[in-house]
Amino acid sequence: MTDPYPLLHRLAAAGDDALTTVALPPDGRYQVVTTTVDEVTAQIVDTLRDGFAGRGPDDYPLLVLGWGRCRVGSTAVTNLFGMARAAAYYQPVKTIGRFALTGGEGSPWKLPDGEPVLFAKEMAGPYVPFEALFNPARCLVEAGWPVDRLRLLVLDRQPRASLDSWMAKWEGKIGRERVVENFVLSTLNYARMRAWAGAEGLAVTHFPYECSRAPQETVSRLFDRLGIGHLYQPEMLTGWGAAGDLNSDQSKIHNPVEPEPYVVPGLHGNADEYRFRPRSVAVLTDAELAVADSPEVVESYQVSVRSCAQELDLPAPLRDEIFG
Repeated sequence: MTDPYPLLHRLAAAGDDALTTVALPPDGRYQVVTTTVDEVTAQIVDTLRDGFAGRGPDDYPLLVLGWGRCRVGSTAVTNLFGMARAAAYYQPVKTIGRFALTGGEGSPWKLPDGEPVLFAKEMAGPYVPFEALFNPARCLVEAGWPVDRLRLLVLDRQPRASLDSWMAKWEGKIGRERVVENFVLSTLNYARMRAWAGAEGLAVTHFPYECSRAPQETVSRLFDRLGIGHLYQPEMLTGWGAAGDLNSDQSKIHNPVEPEPYVVPGLHGNADEYRFRPRSVAVLTDAELAVADSPEVVESYQVSVRSCAQELDLPAPLRDEIFG
């Protein structure tokens, strides 16, 4: 079987639209069918459209769509929105794609009534190339979600810490080589997501994990930027208790039913507050560190940093405190 990664890497780095038509071979567990990004996207769109049936453009709530590589602090951000009393969801779009990859059919996303603001975490990676390359915003817009009721929140993290976390979580499931390949593809997808959002007129805000070093200053600015400043209260940053644990009945996050291969008990820890947790990079080889330090990976992260500083109007001392 031909290894698809060299071609996928080359097309993703070039921003070539042919990327979404490349045949993606099955791995026998997380993907059991040969398919393409476009084919799975079409299946997701059809399923979402069924759930959105009967809604006009004015019937959609404001949706903040959190997207980025896995292991960039996205669960904490999802909890944060839940604590702010937004209806917070765990990968309702990506889960439909996972059912398609495993030969099944996902359930439509049934939107809650009377909720003016929603948040959905939709992360890139980690198991198969489709997950690294899919565009959840495209899926939603093609299914009928109005662009002006959508905000793309780009999440990111210092690359060494991010890849180290990937390796610790998923080496035993897909092997070190695939961890690195899917990490790189997910990183290359940042430029594609930014370009797509610009072409569609979709509002974009960047919020790297390091912003949690100064949560009161950055989260308040973030909520103002998203147009939901009325939801921000300083007390929502701490004292989460059981509500900050995805495995708790008191969790503020709506979790979908996922296909069996993707069910990983204990994948996400619990937290009592929104704050920065430093990571000691300990499991990467020298070759893997070189990937994390490569120009294409580092520059993608630096775009997130520069964009965040500009979008949130961070004063220089605060910017230096957060990003160094």
